[in-house]
Amino acid sequence: MTGGNDSGNAGAARQRFGLAGLAEAIVETLDQPLLILTSDLTVADVNSAYCETFGVTAEGTRGQPIYWLGNGQWDIPELRGLLEQVLPERTIVKGYRIEHKFPNIGRRVMILNARRITADDGRPELLLLTVSDRTEAEQARFELEGHREFLEKLIDSVREGLLVLDWDLRVVRANQTFYDLFQVSRSDTEGRLVYELGNRQWDIPKLRELLEDVLPDNNAFDDVEVEHDFETVGPRIMLLNGRRLDHLDLILLAIRDVTEQRLLEAQQQTLMGELHHRVKNILASVNALANRSLHESQSLDEFRDRFATRLGALSRTQDLLMRAPAHDVRMAEVLRLELEAQGGHEGENYQVDGPDVILSRESTQAFAMAIHELATNAVKHGAWATPEGRLKVTWTAHRRKGNGTLIRFRWRENGRDIDTAPARKGYGSQVLEGVFSHSLDGTSELTLHPDGAEFAAEFKLPD
Repeated sequence: MTGGNDSGNAGAARQRFGLAGLAEAIVETLDQPLLILTSDLTVADVNSAYCETFGVTAEGTRGQPIYWLGNGQWDIPELRGLLEQVLPERTIVKGYRIEHKFPNIGRRVMILNARRITADDGRPELLLLTVSDRTEAEQARFELEGHREFLEKLIDSVREGLLVLDWDLRVVRANQTFYDLFQVSRSDTEGRLVYELGNRQWDIPKLRELLEDVLPDNNAFDDVEVEHDFETVGPRIMLLNGRRLDHLDLILLAIRDVTEQRLLEAQQQTLMGELHHRVKNILASVNALANRSLHESQSLDEFRDRFATRLGALSRTQDLLMRAPAHDVRMAEVLRLELEAQGGHEGENYQVDGPDVILSRESTQAFAMAIHELATNAVKHGAWATPEGRLKVTWTAHRRKGNGTLIRFRWRENGRDIDTAPARKGYGSQVLEGVFSHSLDGTSELTLHPDGAEFAAEFKLPD
């Protein structure tokens, strides 16, 4: 019943409106430009969509050869190929692309669909040609591809590790920095839940809190420091930044590795503390040198000379400490530096003999000041006050298990007659006693022989 009624309705419609009227109505309802061509490629008719798209009138188009349209604008080689070569051999052609620049409307990209119709009564055939303007669509696609390429290159150029997550926290994309930084591959990363990355190494409680609690409420988080020990790359300190892209249903997670930076900052802090301590010690040493030189001097000139020579010894020791690796110095270096500063020549007026002994920074400073006092006294009153005077410095080292190393030190001058019973105890003697008893936690003894002074000391060096 229904099929019969439908057939009857269709027939009634054809009788009421006529086939020509029905065809015309269908043509006008198309939103794609349509050309109806005769067999000699003359325009039989066009629809209103064609007129609106190309800015022409139906009256000015009908009866014109298609290649004459628009003052010859439609004389397009690709169109000739379709109409004169392709279509004569085929009844239907779909998706035929033509790109052409029209003087009035500019460059257009068109997709043509054509159909060849032969009338049953032998009348000349017609060609139906629809023109779909894809200019804007292709431009949008081109721009979209350009934006996509730009974003991909931008992501890869970022020096921070970058993860692009979907709304379910699965990795959509990661940049090369992330792969290099955490030693993972693309195949083991993309499409995986972020917490599952690296054999679940990224299942970090703080990261869960940021992604599941903080980000949904705040849409972003900045410079959140997270420490984590990864199986592959070890302990890392990271600064995490996150952004929600609501219009794309994506999350950006930027990861900056600050492990080395934090290590350098800690080292710098330590060095600054050590530098502060050293400066205080040096200033205290300078202050002590000034006070002792002032106490010993009888005039301003004498004070100036004494203070200058002792300050010079302090400066030489600081230079030696700065040159020495790890700020540990060999005892023989301290001896040679100070003795040669006082005019000594090894093998001529002095010799040193002893095992290799390493002094700490604190021990070096104290030991150098003691040697300076001994050498100064040798120049003024002792063996080096005469060309015939000689000096021999020897030492031994005995390592004691769990109790450091015991150093036995001997300074022996000869070749000059001296007073074995001086009227008073000089400043140099006080310095020597203070250095070895307090600074070096040892003992010392000065003996004056008729042919020269002898100084002996024992002190400990910690392990």
